[in-house]
Amino acid sequence: MPISAKESIEKLNSKILSCQKCKALAELRKTSVLGAGAPKANIIIISDFPHKDGAEKKGIPFTGDESGLFIRDILDEVKLSLKKDTYITYLVKCTPRKKKWGKVGEAVEERTPTPANVKNCIPYFVQEITISTPHIIVSLGLEASNALLENFFSMKKKYKSMDKIHMRIFENPSFKLVPFFSPHDVKYEKTISEEKYIEDFRSLAKLLKMV
Repeated sequence: MPISAKESIEKLNSKILSCQKCKALAELRKTSVLGAGAPKANIIIISDFPHKDGAEKKGIPFTGDESGLFIRDILDEVKLSLKKDTYITYLVKCTPRKKKWGKVGEAVEERTPTPANVKNCIPYFVQEITISTPHIIVSLGLEASNALLENFFSMKKKYKSMDKIHMRIFENPSFKLVPFFSPHDVKYEKTISEEKYIEDFRSLAKLLKMV
């Protein structure tokens, strides 16, 4: 008897929690941050990794900091539901850290994921896609967008700016990918206004009804 999408996600999550593929990362993480939302989702929203002062604190995606909560507020605003049609996750499921020696001895600080970290975690995201079967995937920020374009669209070119790909639709036989500026780009870099960003998400929600 086939298992449900919810049971498949739970089985996948147990693998993620015990993952040791990235030894240094696993040693220094507090917890892996699992995806959350509708197991059968029309849309998946994916960011690069959980931050130590954000999602890692509770182990819940898009919580704990202004950027994550901003995305959750937008989902409510545009009527995308984590209970019904939306799933949120990270490309790299753990907060990457490195040890650093300073005047007061050894310290640990957050770092960006290495290509090896991304390579090790991509199979988990592939399984999330397989289970959820989304129509649209939204990649937040340049790192996540470039990684998905390389791994799912065979694009070796690395974009250097989100300006060229924000709200652009890339399509393969399985899903549409729509890169978006990250919430950090909006809240801190002021690359795009909050009003425009929310309106773009509203347009995305309308697109979802058409596919």
